[in-house]
Amino acid sequence: MLSLFWHELRMRRMLLIGWGSGLLVFFSVYLAFYPALPAEMRNLDLQAIELYRAFGNLSMATFEGYIGSTIFHFFSVLIGVLAIVTGTGVLAGDEDAGTLELQMALPLARWQLLTAKVMELAVIALVVLTIAGIAATLVFLAIRSQLTTNLDAGDLFRAVIAHWPLVFLFQMISLWLGTVTPSRRVALALAAVVLVVSFLGYNLVGMSPDLEWLQPLSPFHYRPSTPDALDGGPAASDLLVLSGAALVFYLLAIVSFEQRDVTVGAWLWTRLVRRRVV
Repeated sequence: MLSLFWHELRMRRMLLIGWGSGLLVFFSVYLAFYPALPAEMRNLDLQAIELYRAFGNLSMATFEGYIGSTIFHFFSVLIGVLAIVTGTGVLAGDEDAGTLELQMALPLARWQLLTAKVMELAVIALVVLTIAGIAATLVFLAIRSQLTTNLDAGDLFRAVIAHWPLVFLFQMISLWLGTVTPSRRVALALAAVVLVVSFLGYNLVGMSPDLEWLQPLSPFHYRPSTPDALDGGPAASDLLVLSGAALVFYLLAIVSFEQRDVTVGAWLWTRLVRRRVV
C-alpha cells in the first residue's frame, strides 16, 4: 500500500509544483497590494454594495480584516478547486484513464487501494498549503514595516495550514462522488456544484437574519478567517467538525467503491438494481 502511495505521489509532482507556484503568485499579489491600498478604499463600506454582500463580510479597514475576509475568502475557493480536481482524479480519473483496473490487480483489498489514495490526497493538500504558507510568510515579512497589525509571520503561516481540514473534506466529498458516478467528468461537475453552492449559499443566507441558522451546514462556516482564528489559531470545534465530516465521506467512499463495477462507466445504483433483478 505504501509503494502505491509513493508511486501515486511521484506521478502528481507536477500538480504540486503548478499549484504551489500559483498560490505563491496569489499571495505575492494580494498581500503586497495592501500597503498600496488607498485610504478611501480601506474606509469603503463594502457591505453597502449589494454585489459585495453576496461574497460575504468583506472588509479592508484593518490588515486582519483584509486577510480574513478578502484574501482567505478567495483563497478558500481556490483550494476548494484544488480539492475537487485532486479528489475526482485519484479514482475516477484513474478509471477513465484505464489505469485503475491495473492497480486493482495488485495484492491489495479495495479499501487498502482507496486508503492509499486518501493518504496521497492528504499529503497533496498539506504540501500545497505548506508552500502557500511559506509564500504568505515571506511576503508578509517583506511588507511588515508598512503594516499596523498584531499578527506575526507565525500566525499567518498557521492560519494558511489550518485550511487543511477544509481542503481534505472537499477531497473526500469528491472522492466519494467519483465512486458513485459513471465518470470523472460527472463527478467533477457535481463536486463543483457542491463547492459553489456551499460558498455562495453560505454568504447569501448570511444576508438574511432569518436564514443565518443555515450557515453551519456549509464547510466554509468553519474556515479559520476570523480575527480570533488568525491570532489565536482555529477553534478546536471547527477542526473537529470538518475532520468528522471528512471521515464520514471517506467511509462512504469505501462502501461505494466496494460495490462499484470498475471500467463499466455506470452509476453505482445501476449495479445494485441489476443485482436485485437477478
